[in-house]
Amino acid sequence: MKLTDEQRAIVEADFSHTVITAVAGSGKTTTLAHRICYLLEQGHDPRRILILMFNKAAQQDFARKLAQVAGQRFDRLPEVRTYHAMGLRLYQRLVSEGALPAWEGDPLSDKALALQMLHAIQAHLPRTLESEFKRNRKEFIELATLFHDLAKSTLRPPQEVLEHMGVLEDRRFLLKVLQHFERWRLANRRITFADMLYQPVKAIHEQPELLALVTNKMDMILVDEYQDTNDIQHRLLKAVAGHRARVTVVGDPDQTIYEFRGAEPAFILSRFSEEFESPRELTLSYTFRYGHRSALLANHLITHNRGRRDVLCRAHPDNPDTRVHVLRPRDEASALVQKCKALLDDGRAPDEIAVLVRTWSQTVPLELAMLAAGLPYLITQGKGALSNREVINTLYLVEILAGQMATLPDAARLERWRSLLAFLRPGLKNEYCEQLAQGLARLDSGWGEALLDTVDDRLHPLQRKKLRETATALISLERTREPVWAALRRFISDVDLFDRLTDSALTWDTADEQIENILGLLRYIRTLNQDAGGVLAHFEQLRAQA
Repeated sequence: MKLTDEQRAIVEADFSHTVITAVAGSGKTTTLAHRICYLLEQGHDPRRILILMFNKAAQQDFARKLAQVAGQRFDRLPEVRTYHAMGLRLYQRLVSEGALPAWEGDPLSDKALALQMLHAIQAHLPRTLESEFKRNRKEFIELATLFHDLAKSTLRPPQEVLEHMGVLEDRRFLLKVLQHFERWRLANRRITFADMLYQPVKAIHEQPELLALVTNKMDMILVDEYQDTNDIQHRLLKAVAGHRARVTVVGDPDQTIYEFRGAEPAFILSRFSEEFESPRELTLSYTFRYGHRSALLANHLITHNRGRRDVLCRAHPDNPDTRVHVLRPRDEASALVQKCKALLDDGRAPDEIAVLVRTWSQTVPLELAMLAAGLPYLITQGKGALSNREVINTLYLVEILAGQMATLPDAARLERWRSLLAFLRPGLKNEYCEQLAQGLARLDSGWGEALLDTVDDRLHPLQRKKLRETATALISLERTREPVWAALRRFISDVDLFDRLTDSALTWDTADEQIENILGLLRYIRTLNQDAGGVLAHFEQLRAQA
């Protein structure tokens, strides 16, 4: 393979600290493999070269590429490890030195960690959040797990980490949850994936004499995907490198995506240069992945990014042309479906077409439009739009509009009212909602009036207000003659549903996603231009095609 001038400069660079900014598709893996082989040709000991990859897949990919480039030229190649494999090896060494307690079994799986977080939450959940927790148990567990991972991505106090996360005031009990989990973990001699790095780094920080066990053993360290490095990984790199190793880090600040694990582009942008003496800065600016138009478009868009290097991504002259078409339709989903149809008619295979979205809520109207058009598709997240909670409950409201709720068996009505009351979030305890659902399921009409009759002075004023709003909105929904989308929009407004979703969501992102799911469905229903019965029939047909 012929290397570019930029690649050749990296391969043949002298032996010093280096920061390489590599744009997407720049042949980084190939370049680094040639760099390692060049160092071996210069006589460097492969046992003193450490190559760190971000995850197992990247580690295996680089090991294959290195073996391919090296061929049979060398008796031995440097070891390629992941950060966590290196951390686990260091953990074992510190256990043998008595600096860390031994652990039993494998690191906790995601499922096992979630179960322990559930127990910890149940032990410290404020009474004011009990009803919400019963409705949103999964989201509470996810937030607690996220806090655990972020708290172990840095040596900052957990209190600071929680504040930086920007969680609501009533979620501050998560500090006690983390403390509870740590007591359980130590008592049961278990570790998590995050502990594989966090515990060794914390031990070295608190007991500086341990540094001698790990530092100044290597001549050269190469680290890939440094834009996704967090504080713990950066500290571990410094500890292992010491003053002996020359360190090369590679990455692209514009591609930092692991912020949920504490990654910050600052480590490749500034921290490395501040803490490793006078590093050379090199660039891989040519992409081999797409043509000039895409590169130009990407350059214009990424200039709005904060915290980045002023690097221009350029398409290599040998790249095939990439065409860019900007669509500004009123109905995005229909326009995308028509575009996909045109590509398929031109001979494109379905697996050659990809649709990228910023948030998963954007897929709701698109999936529905694809189903309606009979286009095959694969979605890589969740179960799809027809299994979406917001979609399901909004269609239950359409059943009321169509008069179909009355024709359902009692068991099916009970299932719907349980789901709707949880979805509409009237702020009532689960036991109270269950009583309401049981009563409403026995009726074949007049649900709003029946609900209004249950408003009890013993309820909290806010609960009475929400229950009245819900009942009044149901009365209007049963009587309206508006188009389906307009009736749903009015109902949502009458119950302040979006405010309710925002108030009860664990994060702003969760609330935004739920709201956009509903809005996407309303936009799609509006394009159908059918009455409530027609809308339900249409969705039954989509389910049959899914």
